[in-house]
Amino acid sequence: MIDRLHHYIRELRQLRKTMEAAKKQTRGLDDSKFGTNTEEAKALGEEVATLRSKVKKLEAECEAKTKAAKAAEEEAETIRKQSEGSRTEYGRLQEDNQSLRSQIESIESEGKKDM
Repeated sequence: MIDRLHHYIRELRQLRKTMEAAKKQTRGLDDSKFGTNTEEAKALGEEVATLRSKVKKLEAECEAKTKAAKAAEEEAETIRKQSEGSRTEYGRLQEDNQSLRSQIESIESEGKKDM
């Protein structure tokens, strides 16, 4: 569970870096002047459109990974609480077992004394 959570967090960081790089590149293209070459301007405009769609896609992926990471964290917390409860119950059962063994030993020792 923790490995999976770590994996999602790493993916989230990588997606954010990629998204930020794409945003910077898009901003750079938006800020720069295209000049007089219309073909170059069209190519750059298409590249900007492609990068914007890629940024939107990465943002959606980032949100999905964030939700998955939160779900994994909640699941890990639930499992931790369950194991804590099981450990407590196990300790109680060990005490009961020891108590019963002591009672059996005392009954057996009384039976040997009576003989």
